Amino acid sequence: MNEDLVNKDLKIYLKKNIFPKYKKLYAHGLEHINYVIHHSFIIAKDYDVDPNMIYCIACYHDLGLLKISTERNNHAIESGKILQADQNLKRFFITEQIQIMKEAVEEHSGDQNQRPRNIYGEIVSDADRDLEIPTLAKRQLQTSIKYYPELTTFEEHFERCYKYILERNKKKFNLWTKNDTIKSMMTSFKNQFLDKETTKKIYRSAWEKIESAKLKEKFINYYKD
Repeated sequence: MNEDLVNKDLKIYLKKNIFPKYKKLYAHGLEHINYVIHHSFIIAKDYDVDPNMIYCIACYHDLGLLKISTERNNHAIESGKILQADQNLKRFFITEQIQIMKEAVEEHSGDQNQRPRNIYGEIVSDADRDLEIPTLAKRQLQTSIKYYPELTTFEEHFERCYKYILERNKKKFNLWTKNDTIKSMMTSFKNQFLDKETTKKIYRSAWEKIESAKLKEKFINYYKD
């Protein structure tokens, strides 16, 4: 299974009407959405699932972050509401499919302990994992700069980010699917991340790019995630 199987009219609708909304997000922007789409299809090849639903779920899964009043922890629920409320999706899906996609989006968070209600939720949850350190560094630093203004130096932000991931990795961080590619990526990521000095160099490179592009003010005042 691959993205080429997705209904062309559905892709046109989503790219024209949903993708532009992600311009107001950074860590959860289009680069991230395309990452989740790509990895969703890597996983989906092992299952008997609908490629249109796989694609659609990935496209909507973080839209809830655009609601300023929404707590970040609740953004998955809001994303599900946005998907279900989009009347245009009725051109492509029946009511039962939309309900399944809503449930999948609601349960895409990778740190939840309860198994998602359906295979589509399991797929998007596993596809949403940050298993590439350069990508994780960029996304984590953005979040740290925005939500921890009391931290002012790279060293402070890095230590906070590194401690958070170490604590997360100590927990039982479930992979719901059995895809060999994703399991291998998870193992490799955990092993590489433990090399703190190498990881720190990657984060410092991401920090320098943020400073060079003068993104800190935009993180705080423009981006909504």
